[in-house]
Amino acid sequence: MSDFSVIEAVAASSWFVYAASTHGLLIYDRVSRRFRNPVTAIDGYPAMRVRRAIADPTANAVWLDLGAGAGYLRYDVDGRAWTPGSPTFTTGTLTVEAALAGTPLVDAMRAAILTDQRLRTHQFTAAAATPDRPEIFFGTNGLGLVRVDKQTGEWEVLSYGLLAPAVGAVTRVPSGVWSATSALAGRAQRRGLSWVASDLSSTKTSEGGRAALGFSFLYARRLLADGDYLWIATEQGVLRVDSTGFAARLWALPDATCLALSPRGIWAGTAHGLSLITADEQVQDIGPSGIAVTSLLAAADTLWVGTSAGLARVVPGSTEMTTPTELSRASLRVTIYALARLQDTIVMATERELFWRDPATQAWTPVPLPLALGIPTALTTTPQGGLWIGGTRGLAQADLRSGVMQVHTVPFEIPAPVRDLAADRDHLWAATDSGLVRIP
Repeated sequence: MSDFSVIEAVAASSWFVYAASTHGLLIYDRVSRRFRNPVTAIDGYPAMRVRRAIADPTANAVWLDLGAGAGYLRYDVDGRAWTPGSPTFTTGTLTVEAALAGTPLVDAMRAAILTDQRLRTHQFTAAAATPDRPEIFFGTNGLGLVRVDKQTGEWEVLSYGLLAPAVGAVTRVPSGVWSATSALAGRAQRRGLSWVASDLSSTKTSEGGRAALGFSFLYARRLLADGDYLWIATEQGVLRVDSTGFAARLWALPDATCLALSPRGIWAGTAHGLSLITADEQVQDIGPSGIAVTSLLAAADTLWVGTSAGLARVVPGSTEMTTPTELSRASLRVTIYALARLQDTIVMATERELFWRDPATQAWTPVPLPLALGIPTALTTTPQGGLWIGGTRGLAQADLRSGVMQVHTVPFEIPAPVRDLAADRDHLWAATDSGLVRIP
């Protein structure tokens, strides 16, 4: 799942509308009025620019023109297969100019159609007529697909996908997942939140709701859901967003890195220390200060705190971080990049090792991390008892007892470095620099 707002080519049949975007092929089902799962690079979507799309009238398929020297590729929707070749028809293909000439109402309202909620203007990039109804589907360079009724001039923006390709954080909710964007060096992109349904059939996004200038954070490092609220750790501080109306409040905790939800409130780790946002919305600082907090885990009544100097914890009623006695030796005074709880076992990741804590003896057992994973960035567990590790070079599934780890590497199986992980009963969700990956 990525940003599919920039459409390069459009084709339409009696059943489907095909929209070739810069990050994948969208398939809109005209009967059910919903999108099918996008076809992306993982499914063989070409990296080259698509110049034209032609719907196959004899099957549920589309031809994509990749330009001189590359020819055409045919994608079969039912068989999920790519085949090179050449189409013998051009049914439904239109230039934007021809489509607008045939729909003067649309041409007259072009400015209104192509202006988004933040008053940015866009352009039509492609067009396709349907064979059975007076409809034209336009591609745009920022709004995705637009459906237009030729007779009445009514239009509908069929937005689908994320706000931006780079995803910094993800969290699950009963209906799917929320993700937050994160800027990449040298790339201008929209900022905000995207919701994706569990079955990928629908999405919605927000760039700031009622805020005049929208969300202004650059980096989302962690995201958690608490009822209707979404909490985001950003470089500006901790942002709380109402997921229904997107009203937001910012707590001035600069360089926030991680979050945890507990009965005491929202724990926030920053590059400067640990704080607690209480139920009455006050901030309580937890000593000592000046320590970079890198990860948090609320387990039962204890908060486990990963720092740049090792693992600490905050026990009930305390306002200080303390180091567990079993971790006092110098070999473990290293940065803790991620924390997770596997049933009653605490797991932590350092740069080169994974440690798990025996709940009976409180002894920590190290497991080497494969070099192919890179530096660990996130840990999560599944309801079935699985453990997943995100890294700068891939994604690994680990078995603690045997020490066996299966690594899915970048860019062959995972498109880009993993920044965050979330799991529900059916899927693992990975936030990466190139989009959101869903793994059964």
